[in-house]
Amino acid sequence: MLVALAVLLGIGFALRVWFTLAWRPALTGYSDTGIYFTGAVRSLWSDPIRTVGYSMFLRVLHAISPHLILVTLVQHALGLGAAVVFFLAVRRCGGPRGLGLVPAALIALGGDELFLEHAALSDALFIFLLSAMLYCAVRALDGGARWAALGGLSIGLGVWDRGAGLVMAALIPLWLLFSAGRPTRRTLTAGALTLVVALAAVGAYAGWRHAASGKPGLLTSNNAYNLYARVAPWADCTKFTPPVHTRRLCQTTPPARRGHVSGETYIYYVKSPAYRLFGPAYFVSRVPHAMELLTNWSEAAVAGQPLDYLHAVWLDTIRLFDPNHHSYGDLSADDFVALLLYGPTVLLPGPYRHSGKNELVEYWEPRLYPHDPRPHRGDVAALKEWERITRVDGVWMGLLLALCLAGPWLLAGRPRSGMILFALSGLALLFFPILVKGYDYRFVIPAFAPLLAAGALAAWGLAVRIKAKPRAARLLGRVGAGRVPHASAAERSAPS
Repeated sequence: MLVALAVLLGIGFALRVWFTLAWRPALTGYSDTGIYFTGAVRSLWSDPIRTVGYSMFLRVLHAISPHLILVTLVQHALGLGAAVVFFLAVRRCGGPRGLGLVPAALIALGGDELFLEHAALSDALFIFLLSAMLYCAVRALDGGARWAALGGLSIGLGVWDRGAGLVMAALIPLWLLFSAGRPTRRTLTAGALTLVVALAAVGAYAGWRHAASGKPGLLTSNNAYNLYARVAPWADCTKFTPPVHTRRLCQTTPPARRGHVSGETYIYYVKSPAYRLFGPAYFVSRVPHAMELLTNWSEAAVAGQPLDYLHAVWLDTIRLFDPNHHSYGDLSADDFVALLLYGPTVLLPGPYRHSGKNELVEYWEPRLYPHDPRPHRGDVAALKEWERITRVDGVWMGLLLALCLAGPWLLAGRPRSGMILFALSGLALLFFPILVKGYDYRFVIPAFAPLLAAGALAAWGLAVRIKAKPRAARLLGRVGAGRVPHASAAERSAPS
């Protein structure tokens, strides 16, 4: 199996070299890249809507070498490292050693992973930290305090990088607590230690942020815009009573057009009601308690229109299978790849459609990397096609979700416990953004590896059960004939 893993890594390395030679130093079409560059050049805390761990990451690499190509190379190395860590994590759960090759192959060879690693975005770092979280959690099952502590640190750093890491801060300690079926002294110690270290790391971030910037909020100042984006496209103030001082948010003339307007539009478009009332999401509002008011209005909309909220969630859930299905969410898979390559101009007609320009990035990149040569943008059509072929959607997504749901009844012991960890992690990463912000294909990609890890374990359990039925029939026949064979070693280790 180690030879097979080495082959996967070798092919993955070749794909990454190909990408780097064809398009360098990085994919910079996504506007968030410019925001991360801004934080790395100016104040780390200049962005009030995101956690800024990735800007810190850029600063560290900039101190080593002030060239963007280093960021790309390090992220490709982190991707291959994440493939190895997922392989080891699944291997420690029991079952055939080759099961870990499934998530490893997705990360080493998957087109979505290649594009994320090649972009100056926070996702590649988050996926590596996610692999560390899950591996440390599995190792902590054996009572290793240092692994529980390392898992908590990985969770905390994951929150520094992406606010969505908070869901893992709740999920992994709870899984550790019940990993033996019921809480024991050992599982309580592991879960508590992981939680304490994770909260300490998150608290250190919040304390540093407050001391350095004085901005309100713990992790961010304007996170309320995320829930607002979830509800604003369909909220109707005639169906609920808006809280005091938020009636101007009821001016819900869509900023673009009637129909399925992206929730993201309500965050950044100048005619958005929240933009007009509280100012742009990339500045701290001058209105006292602005984000509390925005949160209260959004929660009132959900409480007053629960069916509309569930309908919006359902439309986004369909996009897990068909990323191009219409909903109130944001980027489809095709749009996401196009945006990485060509910038916001890809949404415009005419000769600028594939210019690769992004004004925000074009302004800040030369200030962070003034000595970089001109970018090289070659032919990546084959890599785009590879990304399309290796997407996890449609039937594959349905099969994975079905295996994740069936896994607890197909497995027993440590494989069952590990499968539940991977399945819960994948499901949380899939649905947490959909519930609190809206669909974006970029948010879906980190869930693929844990889903495949869970699916591989569950599929093995299913295969063992299918094989066990003919064996049981033959055994009954031999019992009827008066011959009772001893169980083989494989039969004794099979899931019950």
